Amino acid sequence: MRKRLAAIGLGFAAFVVGAAFAVAAKDRPGYTKGVADAALIAAAKATPLKLIDYDQVLCRDDRTVKAWLNELTAGDARAIVWSGGGCDLTDKLSGIDSGSDWCAQATILLKHPKDRSDKPVVEIYFDKPSHGRPSPAYAFRAVTTDDGLIRFRQDFESAWLARFPANARAIKCPETDQ
Repeated sequence: MRKRLAAIGLGFAAFVVGAAFAVAAKDRPGYTKGVADAALIAAAKATPLKLIDYDQVLCRDDRTVKAWLNELTAGDARAIVWSGGGCDLTDKLSGIDSGSDWCAQATILLKHPKDRSDKPVVEIYFDKPSHGRPSPAYAFRAVTTDDGLIRFRQDFESAWLARFPANARAIKCPETDQ
């Protein structure tokens, strides 16, 4: 009987220790897989557009994501709300769109949305971090109510300008008048 109780006691102790390690393995609030969400946000805002343009040479690609997004949405966005975490804009059927564990999202709150769900989102993907800091950004994804998942910054810009044409002057390429 004592051996049986001892075995049950050891089993329970192992369960408690295992549960404690499982809880300890989870990130504390404000962190995603060891990286501060605030660091993901800061890195996304500071990312030069050329890093997420897939080797396309687009004008004014030295601007940061934050500067570009502010210019593009000026006058039509009430606010841009940033968050960090795992990637949300993914497509598991396509390897290139499967996301990563580290992303930053910019949710655009429109001044005049079509409905409650009309909140365009831009997401910046990051590779595995180094020493708790985000790696350089490697991908851009976005979603709009009308266009669904968008893979390229230039496509998001076109979709935005189709809906809000007044912003075209603010972001056009001066050297090509595009």
